[in-house]
Amino acid sequence: MSRLLDLAREDGWPQVLPRALASLSHRLRDSFTASKLHAPNFRAGRSPRLLGLAHMRIGKNFSAGDHLWLEAVTTYAGQPHSPELILGNNINLSDSVHIACLHRIHVADGLLAGSNVLISDHTHGIYSGPGQSPLDTPPAQRPLHSSGEVTIGRNVWLGDGVCVLAGAIIGDGAIIGANSIVRGTIPPATIAVGAPARVVRRWDANLREWAKVD
Repeated sequence: MSRLLDLAREDGWPQVLPRALASLSHRLRDSFTASKLHAPNFRAGRSPRLLGLAHMRIGKNFSAGDHLWLEAVTTYAGQPHSPELILGNNINLSDSVHIACLHRIHVADGLLAGSNVLISDHTHGIYSGPGQSPLDTPPAQRPLHSSGEVTIGRNVWLGDGVCVLAGAIIGDGAIIGANSIVRGTIPPATIAVGAPARVVRRWDANLREWAKVD
């Protein structure tokens, strides 16, 4: 209360009161979400969008910035789906992170993700193999399709603007540089950059440094 009074003396009640009410609203919302997901200490910023909570499992100490979008897609264009979205303990996400699960996404403990990160295991339509989506069907009307699950290991760091797509496997301790696109496998204890992401450094446990990869 003393902190609130100090802020009011500094900025005035018209500035402080809306912020205080918003903070209280966020705490109540996060408390209800934590109870629903059995996720102790769940915290999210402004305007989160959480859909398909019954198909999610989230560990303790989840923290996200503003405009989080977590969705386990249970139905689209009249087609039912059975997604499984699993997020481990101590997940830290920055602003505008979008995690969209149609089939299965598993993120282990300790993920750090920058702003504007996308993690998705599906696309609008099919573009290889049998039954490909015709061009004359609008993308929003094409059925959702998953070509593989997404697996992210422990203590991974995803830089700003990273896209992790269907079939991606990121090993423990890997670092993915900003604006990179991950589709295949990134080994543990490596740094990968680019579109598609490729390994440029690897942790050398003997030298205790990130060594360049030719």
